[in-house]
This record gives sequence, C-alpha cells and structure tokens, in this order.
Amino acid sequence: MDEDTREFLEGDRATRLKVWGFAGVLLLLIVLNHLTAPDRGMFAANPVEALKKTADHLFYVVLAAVLLFVGASIYLLRLGVKVKRSGQYPPPGIRVAVRTKVLRGRRAQWNAVLAFVVAGILIVASPTLIYAWYSLSRLAAELSLPNKQIQPAPRNGAADLRRYTD
Repeated sequence: MDEDTREFLEGDRATRLKVWGFAGVLLLLIVLNHLTAPDRGMFAANPVEALKKTADHLFYVVLAAVLLFVGASIYLLRLGVKVKRSGQYPPPGIRVAVRTKVLRGRRAQWNAVLAFVVAGILIVASPTLIYAWYSLSRLAAELSLPNKQIQPAPRNGAADLRRYTD
C-alpha cells in the first residue's frame, strides 16, 4: 500500500447522505420552532398567557433536544471507546463522510478524550434543560392562579359586605 491510502480514509457517499439528512432534520426543527413560537405581541397583551404558551412550546423543544443529546452522547461514547481500544482515529471499520486523515498515538487519544468530554457535557445538559422547562412551567402555573390576598377591593365597597353579614 502506498502512503496516501494508508494515511487517509476516503469518504463514503451513504455516510455523507446521512450527515446531510441529520443536518436537514435539525434545520427543519429550528424552522418549526421559529414558526410555532408564541408571537411577541402576545407578551405585551397578556404576559401570563404568553408565558404559559411559551412553557408548553418549550416542552416540545426540550423533548427534541434531549432525544438528540442522548443519541449523540451514546454515539460519542461508543466512538471514544473504539478509538481508545484501537489507538487510532477514525477507528478501523468506521465509515466517514469526508476524506479523513488517520491519526494514531497521542492525537488519537486526545480525540477519544474529547469525545468523552462532549458526551459528558451533553449528558449533563439534558437534565438541565428539563429543569429549566419544569421551572418555567411551575412559574407559569403559579402566575395564572388567582392570588386572593393581593386582589384589590372594588371601589363600590362590596368587599366590606363579608365582614358585616350574619
């Protein structure tokens, strides 16, 4: 084998199409998120209702993000383990989307560590997003409940009738 075929792994068309498909799905999710988000005029007219709709909308965004984060972290963990065991990046038997230089030794080990770190960040981000949604939905629920202690009394004195009725 000559040096070029040994040091580079050629890109695979099917893998390239999968990467483009994944990018297309992400773009579609971003466009759908933008189209279905509550409009800014609602925040000025009725902020509590807008917050409730934003919390409902955020649930679907968080659900999609968590599913993508979990899938990506599983893939990165598997990739990191394969790189660590084989001592080269990309590991033997893996298909790549574009022509990739084969790295060995310390540089390959750093790629494995990077895959583990990014997978860990994605794992930690998932519960953080879920907690952000939960907090926002609790806030919206608390703001939508009538607070009987702070309600102003009507000007005609009707609130005073409760004290004087027998």
